[in-house]
Amino acid sequence: MKVLVPLLLLAAFAPTLIPSREQHRDNESQKGSAAPCPDTVAWTGKYVNYSYGFSVVIPKGLKGFWNSAVCVSGPDGCTCMSDHGRIIPLTAEPYEPERHIEVYAGYAADLDEPTVEQEVDKRLGWIRESSREGSVRVLRQSSTTLAGLKSQRVVVRYYDKKLNQLMVEDFVEALRRGDVEYSLYLRTSENAYDHDRKVFDNVIGTFTLRKLE
Repeated sequence: MKVLVPLLLLAAFAPTLIPSREQHRDNESQKGSAAPCPDTVAWTGKYVNYSYGFSVVIPKGLKGFWNSAVCVSGPDGCTCMSDHGRIIPLTAEPYEPERHIEVYAGYAADLDEPTVEQEVDKRLGWIRESSREGSVRVLRQSSTTLAGLKSQRVVVRYYDKKLNQLMVEDFVEALRRGDVEYSLYLRTSENAYDHDRKVFDNVIGTFTLRKLE
């Protein structure tokens, strides 16, 4: 099975080691005493993230995959870096990297006092780096809320240099406690956007906050 790794996750991961059982407590499809490493299995239904305090429901018929650093399996079990979220392919196997939803959380450690606006600008910068010069167009940008947090939602169309096609990214950025970043985003082709946006809206609607551990 091919697991997708988005560009966003090339950033540094939080150095906290966590046992894999923490990642399986609320995943009904992974019941059992000897749970496999979470980077080797697909999630369905409700996904709970204990590292960054949130939950989200993976839409029926779709699967969510580990989107963090690769886990290490040893004689004492499975050890992983902090769990940053899940990536949800929107196509059947073999998954197409240009169509997916991602739910990502992490610490905004590269800024002393980060703001939602700065996180939006950072993501727009990544999009410009992968696009044809002059092709980036912000279609919509508005203030909104994500599980009660002040956030921004942005829809961007651009011509992807690698894929040689028009793409759309629809993303929501939010901050909690000043340093915990939540980023939910859809990446898809321009032709598939109207269909995939409905799935993305459904995922956003299930996002809830939990107590930070």
